[in-house]
Amino acid sequence: MAEQLVLTPKEAKGLPKPNNIIPVMTHMDSDFFKDWCVFLRPFINLTPKEIEVMASFLKHRWELSKSISDPAILDTMVMSESTLKKVMEDCHITKQHFYVIMNTLRKKKIFNDGIINEKLIPNIREDNSGCFQLLILFKEKK
Repeated sequence: MAEQLVLTPKEAKGLPKPNNIIPVMTHMDSDFFKDWCVFLRPFINLTPKEIEVMASFLKHRWELSKSISDPAILDTMVMSESTLKKVMEDCHITKQHFYVIMNTLRKKKIFNDGIINEKLIPNIREDNSGCFQLLILFKEKK
């Protein structure tokens, strides 16, 4: 997975305005999360069905996060039996197929210790007027 750069608020304020903006039209439902997983594909190398399962988990996590603010409780609810059933229904897969995919996602470190790898969860804020913004910094290696 690509190295993640974390900026302090002071560093972020000093960033120049983006010089290239590419709008991606989507709905904040499973389409967005599928688009997000497809965008991450070069970093996580998932099959189309694995992308579908991961997108469903991210969608359900986002919906639950609207009413659950505690991260530990949120992670527990995302991996609850009811959410797992919803993911299987969303993806139209059997329980056996689902568990094969889950095992693969664990091996690919999509899930760590039974929770979604936090580096793969989009940071969606309600105050962004329906927009999710992602800034990609290409830094020169020294």
